[in-house]
Amino acid sequence: MTALLRCCLLLLVLSLSYSSVAADFWQQEWVVPEYAEGNNLIIRPIESSDTARFFHSYMTSQKWLYNRLGWAWPSEKSSQEQNETMVNYHLQQAREKTAFTYLVIDKKDKSIIGAVYMVPVAASREERNGIPQSSYNAEVSWWLLESAVNDNLHNDFFALLTNWLEASWPWRQVLFPASENNETALQLLESSSARSLGRDLDAKEKYFSYAISRK
Repeated sequence: MTALLRCCLLLLVLSLSYSSVAADFWQQEWVVPEYAEGNNLIIRPIESSDTARFFHSYMTSQKWLYNRLGWAWPSEKSSQEQNETMVNYHLQQAREKTAFTYLVIDKKDKSIIGAVYMVPVAASREERNGIPQSSYNAEVSWWLLESAVNDNLHNDFFALLTNWLEASWPWRQVLFPASENNETALQLLESSSARSLGRDLDAKEKYFSYAISRK
């Protein structure tokens, strides 16, 4: 093996190693951020005591969310039992650090007005859309109640979320997926520094890359 070939192989190994580290969803030594607080909103982890209020919150905007998120959720047939199972799953994910679910709280009345989901990038993103998993630490999605959007709290929320990602999270780059029917999310993303990656015609989704600068 020539010296040049050995050098090329070493660089390849280092490159792959760096990509793997850069795209880790979670590392053992990292500390999970507890919460973010702005003038009007708080983002904090979901807790078991939130179960009933969480269900009531999204069901007040069930049809509106169902038509915009593209998740086939929340269904008009969603039940409290299904909700409890879902919340318990989110709590298990947080304990195992395989995904994180946070609630968006209105400071004025302490009501739950939304949720944020931080999960590893799905393998299907690369298979179907050519979005390399190795380039992204996580994909971040959210929902907000219709009443919160009508009160223009989506602007406060997105500013709080992106500032929090830059100030407290260890990630370097995240993926923002958004349904083509989610006009509010698309407006926020398209007017931000996030870079458009294109769309999935079958899933009716658009994708945005967001590079996180350290503060």
